[in-house]
Amino acid sequence: MDKRTESIVMVNPSERPIFVVGMPRSGTTLLTTMLSAHPHIAISPESHFLTYWIPTYRHLKVENTDDFQQFWQLLSQSKRFSYFDIDADKTLATILAKGSPNPATIFAGWLETYAERCHKPRWGEKTPLHYQHLEQLLTWFPKAQVIWMLRDPRAVTASLLKMTWASNYTHIHAEQWYRSTQLYERNWHSDPRIKLLRYEDLVQQPDQTLEGIFQFLGEDYPKGLLAQRSTQTMPIVNREGWALSHLNQALQPVETTAIDRWKQQLSPNHVAIVNSLTNRLQQRYGYTDGDPPSLSLQANVLLRLERLRWKLDRKLMGWRTRLLGPSARRAQDIGAVAKIEQYD
Repeated sequence: MDKRTESIVMVNPSERPIFVVGMPRSGTTLLTTMLSAHPHIAISPESHFLTYWIPTYRHLKVENTDDFQQFWQLLSQSKRFSYFDIDADKTLATILAKGSPNPATIFAGWLETYAERCHKPRWGEKTPLHYQHLEQLLTWFPKAQVIWMLRDPRAVTASLLKMTWASNYTHIHAEQWYRSTQLYERNWHSDPRIKLLRYEDLVQQPDQTLEGIFQFLGEDYPKGLLAQRSTQTMPIVNREGWALSHLNQALQPVETTAIDRWKQQLSPNHVAIVNSLTNRLQQRYGYTDGDPPSLSLQANVLLRLERLRWKLDRKLMGWRTRLLGPSARRAQDIGAVAKIEQYD
């Protein structure tokens, strides 16, 4: 995010959007299905607005008419925009009604149009890695409320290692979990606009946990809300492959089987690596009650090899970028390509 966006504050400070953030694979999609079943709340599909669109096109000053038109064409004609199943012209009118376009009004207009499409008065959004940009979001929307999902780092790591779009290295996910949780503790744990929610509490005691969540949001907890989750309350549009199955899975009845699935998915050495890198915060949030044993020789060698391979991968990626230009993989993974294009 460049400096020019940091000073932009929303025109209407009375808006109270809801943002769901946290490590990927920490239960943000499951929570989204629950919040979206509420008659007042529409949590949109992931926008990646602050993790992709703004940094990728930082060279465009969207306050200028020509640059805004270029940015809007790229956004509104993307596969990502099509996931929202909203009319581009109507969305544009909503944005322009807020005055001269800027990143905040583009974001708000996009998500407000989605909420209107769902016939809901309150809008929200779930891009997990927006936890890295909360200062910006809360500058734009001072009355926003944020739910920060937290999950056992071993479960997060095991799940991410299966994802084609995520790193293959155990230590990368463990270290990111640790840094993200540190960020919450350092900057946000005392902010009344932000509520930490453990995935394990959500699936083990869904009704009790959701009652507290909706109390935090200032909304009633409708009776039978869990049974009302469906593709009507959380539309799944233009999805395919893993994304489609993931969203459908999140709409299934809530169960606790995923809590300990990591025990079958991670080898003992990988478990030891995650524990060694995250133990202090695991203890604080109830994921372990003691210090882990020292890394075995085998686990220590594995960790060292992972770190060496990761450094080599980074160098190779740098050389490739210099020779061939930036990879289009990121844009394809999040659907930022034109919707008429197909994945390779």
